Amino acid sequence: MNHFGPFIQELTLLYSIALLGYILRKKEILPPGSEKTITAIILNVTLPALILFGMDVPFSFDNIKQFVWLSMMSAFVLIVSSIVSWWTVKKLNTETKQKNALEGIMIFGNQGFLGIAVSFLLFGKEGVFIATLFNFVYLLVIWTYAIYLFARNSETVQWRKVFLNAGVTSTLVGFVLMLLPGTLPAVLSSTLEMTGKPTVPLSMLLIGILLGSMPIQKLRSYCSNIHLWLASFYKLVFFPVLLLPFALFSLPFQLFAVAVLTAGMPSAPTISMYAERYGEDASFAAAGVALSTILSFLTIPALYWLVLVISSLT
Repeated sequence: MNHFGPFIQELTLLYSIALLGYILRKKEILPPGSEKTITAIILNVTLPALILFGMDVPFSFDNIKQFVWLSMMSAFVLIVSSIVSWWTVKKLNTETKQKNALEGIMIFGNQGFLGIAVSFLLFGKEGVFIATLFNFVYLLVIWTYAIYLFARNSETVQWRKVFLNAGVTSTLVGFVLMLLPGTLPAVLSSTLEMTGKPTVPLSMLLIGILLGSMPIQKLRSYCSNIHLWLASFYKLVFFPVLLLPFALFSLPFQLFAVAVLTAGMPSAPTISMYAERYGEDASFAAAGVALSTILSFLTIPALYWLVLVISSLT
């Protein structure tokens, strides 16, 4: 439990960077369109470098074992959350153009940016490695099922562009590195580390900018929507808690903690992008992302505290 205090301090620092991004955008020090530039830098440069750095480890059967466990946990929470979300949205009296966004908000979290950032914050390179393994199944699902949610009534999706992106490619290359007996030369590894570390502050800055880009009145209006509060509860609390019984299998603490916390990340900004791309209510989706992101400041520490308590009992 002595790790909890330092974690709160570091997490507060992360969200302070998000607050800075919010202020810079509201004051228009960062102009409209800044989020696109920063997103491009993260997606195409810093995040791939951080993933490759984290997965540059010598081959071991323990790593393969971790990958199997993490894939099982990730698939489990994604399947259950998809079924529960589909059933919930079906029962709710939601506007037609908000149904798909609401379902996406419940299922898909900000695992690639904030998830890896928090994992790096807690466990350094090992945290990035574990989070990347956990995100492998997630990547397959968000680039397939998530698009299907929005595109099923739209034109044909260009799957080649969907799968040929830097995040997926770097993850696949990282798996190759993991299977090799050695590691990259020290100079290349240091370059990847130096290039990848800005992912953490840039991700938080991006979150603040995205929040700052939304008109306050519109955000207030949408955030009074009870459906978005329910979606945030599912995403931030209910679904990650489903992984707690895996503690009975005596998993390594780092593996268990990263899996639960990554599953409990706030909704992915990608959902609002999909909504806009396929003619859904993008503002509604963005408000859901914003609400869950704000609430995650409370829920992420709560989840970590819960993980510490359960780990101490098993």
